[in-house]
Amino acid sequence: MTRREALALLLTTPFVAVPTRAVQDPSAVALAKADLTSLTIAEAGRRLASRSITPLQLTDAYLRRIAQANKTINAYVTVTADLARREAKALRDPKGPLWGIPIAHKDLFDTKGVRTTAGSLLFDQNVPGDNAAIVQHFEDAGAVMLGKTNTHELGGGVTTINPFYGTTRNPIDESRIAGGSSGGSAAAVVAHLCAAATGSDTGGSVRIPAAFCGCVGFKPTFGKFSTRGLIAASPTFDHVGFLARTVEDMQLLTGHTADGGASGFSRIVIARKHFCEDLDSAVSAAFNFKFPEIDFPIDAKTMSRVFDPVFSFEMWSRFGADWRTNPGSFSKPMAAFFASPRPSISQYEEGLAALKEYQAAVDKLFDSVDVIITPTVPVTAPPITGPIDGMKILRNTWPFNAAGTPAISIPARSAGLPVGLQLVARRGQDEQLLQIARRFF
Repeated sequence: MTRREALALLLTTPFVAVPTRAVQDPSAVALAKADLTSLTIAEAGRRLASRSITPLQLTDAYLRRIAQANKTINAYVTVTADLARREAKALRDPKGPLWGIPIAHKDLFDTKGVRTTAGSLLFDQNVPGDNAAIVQHFEDAGAVMLGKTNTHELGGGVTTINPFYGTTRNPIDESRIAGGSSGGSAAAVVAHLCAAATGSDTGGSVRIPAAFCGCVGFKPTFGKFSTRGLIAASPTFDHVGFLARTVEDMQLLTGHTADGGASGFSRIVIARKHFCEDLDSAVSAAFNFKFPEIDFPIDAKTMSRVFDPVFSFEMWSRFGADWRTNPGSFSKPMAAFFASPRPSISQYEEGLAALKEYQAAVDKLFDSVDVIITPTVPVTAPPITGPIDGMKILRNTWPFNAAGTPAISIPARSAGLPVGLQLVARRGQDEQLLQIARRFF
């Protein structure tokens, strides 16, 4: 088996026999306005600040919702109900937009005193002594942790079909995948099992499930948020990311100005070559924008030059020794990946050199454009029983992990299953990108 074949198998995961469920009416996901879990972060924040509701009331509403729905959707691996109530009760004076807001953390982020599995048997009994940097950031801001969300094994795939902690189902159609690897976070946000959630994004792991489930997924500029405490696969490509219901909520979640302005961004273009090839009919119908087109610096061999050798080498460096000493803790697809040829140091260095050239080409492109638009994923969420083309699902998102640019997926207008619209800006232009995204959604 070649390294590319092993990577494709890793991304997909063998199909798991599961009962088929009918497509839900959207009204079954949407909650009554009287339910506190229907409030956005912005709405809940105003009510918390005015003291018309308390953090405990809001937290209890989410915990009731989790108790009702999580058994079916399997968004959470661990629900920290007692801890959440203690945190909510301890909050006294409102001190910012996230004060009292119930959120969830992807189970790749260390949480002090709370099991962090990384979706793997390797970490089944792992109870960290400290919080990851992003977890601590939200704790300091007064957010309430509801629990840990399910992920693809070791964050290494796009389905969140997890052989150890179960499959996360798409809350819009439970017979379909939620996407991955932050599938539990996206499903929890859409099903109103949290107000927002953290995720990690190595090749699209925040934006893919956001597109499949129908929420907002944001990957900031590389390095914008610390990955300390993330059980990571590839430090060259790993990003901390976020999932929320609206772009306004995403602005509040990430500490950016939520004024809805656009700061003079006017050069919006579409990248069709590569990104718009072989689209599902539903994605093609939703992607009907009339902006100028640009030629993005990518071809059929770019991924194998700038992404594959770097990701594979770093994944091997992180978990290869564990596979050798404890192979029974790995699923068959993950074991097949480690059984494939490991890139040599020279191949890794060649990949890093090619990556540097690619990033320079993308940076140069942004000298003449402000925002690039693409479909987030070329397809809608496939059935859990397959077929699932993991490489195709990954096609439109990995280029921006490699580029290190901020990228956001927002829901596009669609008559059926959710479709994601991806907007991308120059490195460091996160705030401006969020402002532009708010124009669209």
